Amino acid sequence: MKKILIILSVALMIFMVGCSSKDVSLNDIKDKLKDTIDFSTFSKEEEDSYLKDTFDFDTEKIDSYEMYGPQTNLNTNAVLLLRLKNASDASEFKEKIDAYKENLIKIYKDYAPDQAKLVEDSVYEEHGKTIVLVISEKSEDVKKALAELYK
Repeated sequence: MKKILIILSVALMIFMVGCSSKDVSLNDIKDKLKDTIDFSTFSKEEEDSYLKDTFDFDTEKIDSYEMYGPQTNLNTNAVLLLRLKNASDASEFKEKIDAYKENLIKIYKDYAPDQAKLVEDSVYEEHGKTIVLVISEKSEDVKKALAELYK
């Protein structure tokens, strides 16, 4: 009986290590995305107030971030990389990101339907404490790049 418990414990530990989320830095994600999309069309947002004003985020729950928005209001392209202090807060951030996306779709659906479609097709992923949102015409390429990074 003791041997069976030891074997099961070892198997469970191997399974948990194998299935754990890979910890990838925001810089690694950004570098991988730069291989996929053109960051020269973005404007880097460095003020915490931008996250609060745009997404209504509680910035006290954010450990670090990278935010790149469109250079003009004629398009919706954006990259948001968040590292939260606690993974348990991810659902709260997802709700606010979803509200942001819904608002963009409302704004752009009649004005620039191609931009509204980009928002609809955007890439949203959670990996532990990390949240990735990419609004780009290359959403399929972004999905592949992130899959490579997190494999």
